[in-house]
Amino acid sequence: MRKPTVHLICNAHLDPVWQWRWEEGCAEAIATFGNAVDLLSEHKDLVFNHNEAVLYQWVEHYDPKLFTQIQKLAKAGRWCISGGWYLQPDVNIPGTESLIRQILVGRKFFREHFGAEPEVAYNFDSFGHGGGLPQILRMAGYKMYIHTRPEEKDLKLPSDLYRWRGVDGSQILAYRISIGYYHSEHDNIEEKLSEGTETALKLNRDVPVFWGIGNHGGGATRDALSMIDSFMRKERRVKIVHSTTEKLYGALKKYAKAAPIIEGDLQRVFTGCYTSLSRLKRRAQRSLAEVVQAETLSAWAWWLSKGRYPAADFDQVWRDHLFNDFHDILPGSSVEPAELDALDQYGKVSETVRRLRLSAISSFNAGKPRRLYIPVPVWNTNPSCASVPVELECMIDLRPKWTGEWHLRLHSLDGAEIPCQEEQPESLMPFNWRKKIVFMGDLPQVGASRYELRIHEGAKQQATSPALLRHTIDRQRGLITSLDAGGGRECLAGALLQPLVVEDDGDSWGADRWSYRTVVGSFQSRPEQHFVIESGPIRTVTQSDFFYHHSRIVINTISYASWPVVEYRLRITWAEPRKRLKLSIPTVFRNDAIFCEVPGGSIHRPADGEEHVH
Repeated sequence: MRKPTVHLICNAHLDPVWQWRWEEGCAEAIATFGNAVDLLSEHKDLVFNHNEAVLYQWVEHYDPKLFTQIQKLAKAGRWCISGGWYLQPDVNIPGTESLIRQILVGRKFFREHFGAEPEVAYNFDSFGHGGGLPQILRMAGYKMYIHTRPEEKDLKLPSDLYRWRGVDGSQILAYRISIGYYHSEHDNIEEKLSEGTETALKLNRDVPVFWGIGNHGGGATRDALSMIDSFMRKERRVKIVHSTTEKLYGALKKYAKAAPIIEGDLQRVFTGCYTSLSRLKRRAQRSLAEVVQAETLSAWAWWLSKGRYPAADFDQVWRDHLFNDFHDILPGSSVEPAELDALDQYGKVSETVRRLRLSAISSFNAGKPRRLYIPVPVWNTNPSCASVPVELECMIDLRPKWTGEWHLRLHSLDGAEIPCQEEQPESLMPFNWRKKIVFMGDLPQVGASRYELRIHEGAKQQATSPALLRHTIDRQRGLITSLDAGGGRECLAGALLQPLVVEDDGDSWGADRWSYRTVVGSFQSRPEQHFVIESGPIRTVTQSDFFYHHSRIVINTISYASWPVVEYRLRITWAEPRKRLKLSIPTVFRNDAIFCEVPGGSIHRPADGEEHVH
């Protein structure tokens, strides 16, 4: 009978950022890869595995000689390009497009520099895996997915080898590392080898043992290799080989049909990561939207005006954005200097895409002058949003109007007047020059609508229109207490968006914290702190001030005359240690589940008062 095989998969888990900043991660990547090259020359059977294109890019840039050595080893089959992603990101919080680009950018790099296109993806350390991921993996050409978290204590699985079926029905062979972690310690390699041997004999099939010092790099050591050689000489019940993730898939794929099926998510672990360092999470969403918008406009301008498409610029923009998706940056589990670095990086992305966006628009408009008093082109790249509120600020003249009253009116290019509303601009200059205008834009799904603002003397007449989405604001509390779903049906069972202060004694990961439900207080306000700050034909803005101890929240509640939306804008000053802010949304609904968007799909989550990511 054929002996089962223990596949020794040597790697070096290396977080580019965690308790250190990226420069330290870069230096460790160069040292770790150099160490691997040295050991591969000394140990003829050893094979080294590593993914994460960003680390290879660092080596290529800072040590090109080492990079060339790695290319030769990969061609000889001694160095396995595994995984194939740009890095190991969080796979719960990024947008779908971000995850697709993690694969696309990584695979492009490895294909161009190594001629490699791995069939096995892995995210060893990511904190849970959304139910839309199998579809993304399969459509990218992957055959197998390897992970560690959630571990057995957090998620019971019937087998380490299983078929993972996503929310759309896509299915991929998956493996959860069951013999220790994805790395080894300095002193436990023999223990891992023994466990791997017994597991292979018990299951009567091949099993992997992932080893190599990791997290801050390291990989194989001479001591560990000596212990492995000694163990291999003594153990005859199984075959032990230095292997790769690709060879592991080749050995396990024949068991796929008999493997159990796991449907939906692979959750949960580290619930604090859904909310920690919320500044990064907000910037990630905005950054992704800006990059996709600029890329769409640039592609459109290239197609219609036959101008230059800035491919190299977007390659760099995507790499900068994707870096912050890393599973110890975006989830909020890194040190403060790393957080500040990430915010700087988002700023770099934003500044670059603003320049690219302006270049795209300028190239499309080149040679098409039209003299307007104040031209207002509104560009849209969101196919699902065509009628939306538009805000803009402008100067009414080249110099201030020192005397008289003046206002602006909006017109289409055929001269028809379009209702608009003047509001307080960001500028607080005490004279008549800067204006803010709000109107409902009727936009093409992808393209531009063009308008003109004209100056008129006299006071602006702004009759207030009622909200299309009917609701009631309690003037004593500054909160919505009734929301009409149509036909007289009430949505709310209490005040909407009441700010609550909740006990939070967990760490940044929220390790072993599944819910945060101990309310220790709520923000309060006084009637004189609620007032209408803007009203007119487009919308009404009500501002309310709330206080709790040394913290303050200013809530602007915005309702629209022709848009069935209530919009909230919050400015939060938070000074409560070991506490978190929750916003109460009490509804009349009594479903035991809520339907949520996740990367790559939608899924039902239990409405059980616990923390679930979506």
